[in-house]
Amino acid sequence: MAIKMGFEGVIYTGTAGTTAGTLITDARDVKLSIDPEMGNTTVRGDSSAPPVDTEQVTALKASITLSLINNTAGVPATVLQALLGAGAAGTAVAIRMKDYVSGKGYDGDCNVKWELGAPLKGEQTFDFTFTPNRVLRVPQLYV
Repeated sequence: MAIKMGFEGVIYTGTAGTTAGTLITDARDVKLSIDPEMGNTTVRGDSSAPPVDTEQVTALKASITLSLINNTAGVPATVLQALLGAGAAGTAVAIRMKDYVSGKGYDGDCNVKWELGAPLKGEQTFDFTFTPNRVLRVPQLYV
């Protein structure tokens, strides 16, 4: 297996309920996080030693984060405006991620949260957080 670099990962957006097909080209620092929620399964045992704290997964929490430059020209601007509009309206978008072009990653619809960053000595960016939404389809975490 060859080592993959960050720029080889791809992320797409599209209409909720469908597999996303519009490449997000201006994305920076894309991250998929899977955070298992745990339930305690510790038992007393035979009383000969302290119990070992054990746990089992009860739910999986997923989130995707990325940053986009505030670009007002061309295709990146269209994608940016669609994501900003979805976040402002509270509507879901489709997100498809792959760790490289033919690789695996998240496929599902997501809620959109965004923040505008306007540093004094740098370009404006929008930081997005996407969380799974299952209204139209069940999210798949790594397909």
